[in-house]
Amino acid sequence: MPQGLIMLDGKAQVLALNDQYRKLYGLPAKIKAGSSLEEILQHRVDSGLFEGDIKQYLAAIVERIAKRQPTSYEINLSDGRVIKIYERPMDGGGWVSVQEDITAQRKSRAILERTEEFLAAIVENVPEGILVKDARNLRYLFVNKAAEEMIGMSRGEIMGKTPRELFPVEAAELIEKRDRQLLARKQQLEAIVDTVDNPVRGRRTIAVRRLQIGGPDRESHLFVSMIEDRTGQTEVAAQTGVAA
Repeated sequence: MPQGLIMLDGKAQVLALNDQYRKLYGLPAKIKAGSSLEEILQHRVDSGLFEGDIKQYLAAIVERIAKRQPTSYEINLSDGRVIKIYERPMDGGGWVSVQEDITAQRKSRAILERTEEFLAAIVENVPEGILVKDARNLRYLFVNKAAEEMIGMSRGEIMGKTPRELFPVEAAELIEKRDRQLLARKQQLEAIVDTVDNPVRGRRTIAVRRLQIGGPDRESHLFVSMIEDRTGQTEVAAQTGVAA
């Protein structure tokens, strides 16, 4: 997105402005070098794009120019647009303001945030236990509510720990073995059953599906385990086991 640019002298008189700045505020041709920032603000008031106090707004800018203090901030226009403004002093005096319409980015971020909240709500409330582990150091990064209940520990007790810090040696070694297998297999989406010793809840039978996100050559490399507790079921499929 092209950026609007306006240059001012120490008294907030316009030294120069580009076409993109004109488009941002719908400025007429009569506003040009030699005009004042006050004229621009008045035009924005007349066109409904400014609802503040012109004198107060102008005084704040003149003060920043005098202090030669760089700043950045956002303004919300009455037509729904959001403008990001970067201001800084120029060598030899004067002031430059670079302005960008970031409305689309803000909308995209809001959609992303809503999507993340939606997914987080789902992950927290599914019956399967979900554990996310850093593949590089095998430390747990995320634990959902169901996994807390299955393991019998809070996420605060689990997150940041390795399997060897949480489980008996035999169970931890099995988990590490399955981690190595997952690296070779890439994904393991079929449910495979294991019996493991849980330090809180005792011997459990679990069915686990697992996948990798990222990889050794990527910035992020994660192991994700989706666990179903099948302890007590009379029939368990006989397969090669995999642990969390």
